[in-house]
Amino acid sequence: MPWQSLKSALLFNAIVCAVFGVPLIAAGAFFAGLAGAHAGAIPVWLATAAGAVLLVLAVDLVWVATRRPIPRLLARLLTLADAAFVVAMPVVMLVAAPWLSNIGQLLLADLVLITAFCVWCQWRGLRQMAHA
Repeated sequence: MPWQSLKSALLFNAIVCAVFGVPLIAAGAFFAGLAGAHAGAIPVWLATAAGAVLLVLAVDLVWVATRRPIPRLLARLLTLADAAFVVAMPVVMLVAAPWLSNIGQLLLADLVLITAFCVWCQWRGLRQMAHA
């Protein structure tokens, strides 16, 4: 359960990042076409770059989660970065609405909701760590 400890929350977040990142890299053209309102609306390089960023984040999350003890500052910074993503993404979705299909909007909304859950789990883990 990702909400039971900071380590679990960070590792769950890493898995989520990898689950979204690997397909974006492996099939960037497919996902760019699926998310775009029309052909070429979303560049393939953008989908591939997003996947690469997610994989780098997954590696960072695993690295932080597997340290003994978990570096609180790094865990807090990763949690803040995720929270900033959750806050910024609805604005990006509004600005990019003309270029996104309904499926693209739905996929991004799913990513935001899952990331918000990860932020909540990591925040709980950080609070537990502070009280210990």
